[in-house]
Amino acid sequence: MNKKVLIITGAGLAIGFAEALIYYNLGKNDPAKEFKLQIPRGAELLKTTGIIIVTSLATAALSNVLENAIADKQKLIPITA
Repeated sequence: MNKKVLIITGAGLAIGFAEALIYYNLGKNDPAKEFKLQIPRGAELLKTTGIIIVTSLATAALSNVLENAIADKQKLIPITA
């Protein structure tokens, strides 16, 4: 597998998990008066992690396709007059 895909996937996992925790905590702490950091447990944690993995892989795949499309176009030789 391409190193760039692995890097993008890893970064997507880290950022995606942090983002999911922020949204989870915003939802859990909405009625509370004092903010308390929580991590989902059990099936909810597995669902969240699965979604993060899928979206991270999709982001890496899309980035790879776009990068290859741009790189292929840059290989064109310009015509000089």
